[in-house]
Amino acid sequence: MEEHGAVLRLPRMRTLTEAYACIKEADPETAFTANYVRCLIVSGAIPRMKCGKKYLVDVDLLIEHLRKVAQGNA
Repeated sequence: MEEHGAVLRLPRMRTLTEAYACIKEADPETAFTANYVRCLIVSGAIPRMKCGKKYLVDVDLLIEHLRKVAQGNA
């Protein structure tokens, strides 16, 4: 998709389970747990949107937040 010559990036919206699977795929040995990710979402640290009965998060925002946490910048 293009808008005025710029390519639009659609957010990669995923459920908690799918988002955590992306994290595990990127780093199979990660020390971050699914429960920690759930707490981030429930606390509002990661924006979420309701889609039917499910909540979705932008997996790229989640990964960026985890990067900041790991670097001590969150």
